[in-house]
Amino acid sequence: MFSFIKVGVAAGKAPYGVAKKDDANVNMNRMRDTVESARGVVNDTRNKLIERDQKLGEVEIASKQMSERAEEFASLPHKVMLKQKEKAE
Repeated sequence: MFSFIKVGVAAGKAPYGVAKKDDANVNMNRMRDTVESARGVVNDTRNKLIERDQKLGEVEIASKQMSERAEEFASLPHKVMLKQKEKAE
């Protein structure tokens, strides 16, 4: 007539504060997922940094070329003036 309800260790539950194997597996899977996610972010960031470095190199080359052409262009009026002087003489 009396029915006893098993609780705690008697019911097959681990005592408070004791981790079960299933909990450890779940935690390991979560940690593995977190590590994989972080690895993906790090790889993406590394690839973007490499791409940025390449683009900066291209910009540096283009900047040097523009500077050289600007110097040539700046000296052009002086050259034209000298040619005109030679023709006039």
